[in-house]
Amino acid sequence: MARKSKRNRKFIVTISLITIVLLLSIGANLFIYSKNEELSRKYVNLKNEYKDIKDIYDVEEKKFSEIKNDLEKISKLEENIELQKKEYFNNIKKLEDKILSGESKQKIAYLTFDDGPYYNTYKFLDVLDRYNVKATFFTTSINGENCYDKKSENCLLLYQEYLKRGHTIANHTFTHGIRTGLYNSKENFIAAVKNQEERIKSQTDGYVTNIVRFPGGSVTAGKLKNEIIEELKKNNYGWVDWTAQDGDGGNLTSKEQAWSIFTSSINENIEVILFHDYNNITLSILPDAIEYLQNNGYIILPLFYESNMVNK
Repeated sequence: MARKSKRNRKFIVTISLITIVLLLSIGANLFIYSKNEELSRKYVNLKNEYKDIKDIYDVEEKKFSEIKNDLEKISKLEENIELQKKEYFNNIKKLEDKILSGESKQKIAYLTFDDGPYYNTYKFLDVLDRYNVKATFFTTSINGENCYDKKSENCLLLYQEYLKRGHTIANHTFTHGIRTGLYNSKENFIAAVKNQEERIKSQTDGYVTNIVRFPGGSVTAGKLKNEIIEELKKNNYGWVDWTAQDGDGGNLTSKEQAWSIFTSSINENIEVILFHDYNNITLSILPDAIEYLQNNGYIILPLFYESNMVNK
């Protein structure tokens, strides 16, 4: 009896142990299954997140590629503009040569404006815009930072305005000091040219001009003229006077007087016309002057260094 009871207990213990092992195994499997399900869900979520991130990356990479291409185009833009300008002026030079040799009946007029910038210059620019005409502005710094004709305005802003509207900036010396030492020596003159060169560069992010006009014209330099010209050549500058004008640098008294002087001075197939952008009489005849030139077969252009009209 005792032996039977002992076998029963042993059986129960064995069954119990087997049951516990089975329960533990089932529990472990359930735990593993649960973890696998959790990991599977995380994997699916991560996979979806990766896809979303990759889509975003692909979009951003495309944008970056486009921006990179745009930057490359921009970096080449200035170079392309310079090449186009060079080609443009080369073609004008060829046309000048044909005009001067008699091969072409075309005529050219170079409108030039001296002594600015002035606040009044904006009005001249507006007229030129209206006729889609480009001109050359011989600038000086004698008038200072504030506009001589409107002290509340900063006239240095006009340097950018010239370029924005497609005009050529040229050098008329920093001081324009005809009576204050400009022509006392070639050194004084070249220093005034160099100082104005720096003024132009500083106001235009580096624009370079290599055309000079003597204040008062080259004749005003007197005995120093040839010495100054040699120094200008050494500094890669050409110089230009004028062939026509309306007399606005003197004592004009009326629009009729200016018109008479202007029309009587136009007699060459290539004209360099002297105006001053402070003069309201010139401003009043400017539309008529442009139309007069165009009606008489002139194309109106900005000056350039290689032009036959620029002495080198």
